[in-house]
Amino acid sequence: MERPRVFRDPVHGLISFAGDVARILDTRAFQRLRRIRQDGFASLVYPGAEHSRFGHALGAYHIADRVTTRLGLDAALARDVHVAALVHDIGHGPFSHAWEVAFRGTSHEAWGARIVAEDDELAGTLAAIDPALPAAQAQFFAGTYRPRFARKLISSELDVDRMDYLLRDAHYTGVGYSAYDLDWILHALRVEPVAGGDDPDDLVIDWRRGRYAVEQVLSGRFYMYAQVYYHKTVRAAELMFTRAMERYSELARAGREPAGLPAAAALARGETVGVGDYLRLDDARVWCALDDWGRGAGDAILADLAGRLTARRLFKAIEVLGDVPHARLAEAAERVLGPAAPYYWVVDRAEPSTGRGDLHVVGHPRHGTVLLAKIADELPIAREALTVRVLAAPELMPAFQAILCGP
Repeated sequence: MERPRVFRDPVHGLISFAGDVARILDTRAFQRLRRIRQDGFASLVYPGAEHSRFGHALGAYHIADRVTTRLGLDAALARDVHVAALVHDIGHGPFSHAWEVAFRGTSHEAWGARIVAEDDELAGTLAAIDPALPAAQAQFFAGTYRPRFARKLISSELDVDRMDYLLRDAHYTGVGYSAYDLDWILHALRVEPVAGGDDPDDLVIDWRRGRYAVEQVLSGRFYMYAQVYYHKTVRAAELMFTRAMERYSELARAGREPAGLPAAAALARGETVGVGDYLRLDDARVWCALDDWGRGAGDAILADLAGRLTARRLFKAIEVLGDVPHARLAEAAERVLGPAAPYYWVVDRAEPSTGRGDLHVVGHPRHGTVLLAKIADELPIAREALTVRVLAAPELMPAFQAILCGP
């Protein structure tokens, strides 16, 4: 018999792959995840946050393996869940979610569905494992897979994705806010009828068993957003990247884009991009392009934004307690920077959502069966989660401070 593939993971210990599923790991599409950081620009603040989507995918698979065993799912259903956990992020672009903001209109889920269907190597590998597997994975991406509870193991407020990334991001950033009791969360998961129709069974959390672990997860996620994902410097880098790519897209639509990212130029022009070209996009390729543009992009704005980003000369932040006077800020910015001013400031609203609002808690002493999102909204930290700030180039700070902070 073929020996299992084993990875030593700093979060979960040993992660083992036995059987044909391990073949997915060797595909080009999956290996590309090594070159996409899990937390985008967070390493500019937390030097340890260099971990990749590859490690996260392994962790999500490991938790999926544990939870399918815990729920006693049959082998074919468990395998579908395992593979879905493994490929759930395969469509991410460079710098993860920042890429989706920069190139609006196409989500990483949509790209994941295309890659699973159109990449010959990955699609062939899935079909070789089981001819029905490509169609099953397409249903996961489309949100139509049945039974419902299996789909929610991959995409819900407490899915294997979130259960891994909270622990993994806390480990690599060095913060302890999102540490939680994974064992007890898995112990509290159940499958039981909640909805009607032909698919009544659903994934639920037993509140009497899992209350404190669930509260750890919910609170930890709010804290991670406040301290890591929406850290002012992380957001400054993300929004500078977005502004740079917006300028690049304008140049591409005019046929004047600098060399380096032909697939991104095609996306900006609304052209069809093949999965082969998309899979060539990763963090390293974009960093190299930004570095080249910063040395001379043929466009002053793009060159300046790219140069600032690669040199870590980032926008500064001012927190706003009241209404944001957009018109006054815009006028002040134009006086300082002229027509280029809109590229150099932005109003950032940091308001983490609890998720899709479709996972139920059962046995709650006040609510009975209730959506997990409602319990999250009742936590004290939820009322403090919203932060509004203005991020702007340093040369705009004096004028903006005079407007926002007064004399």
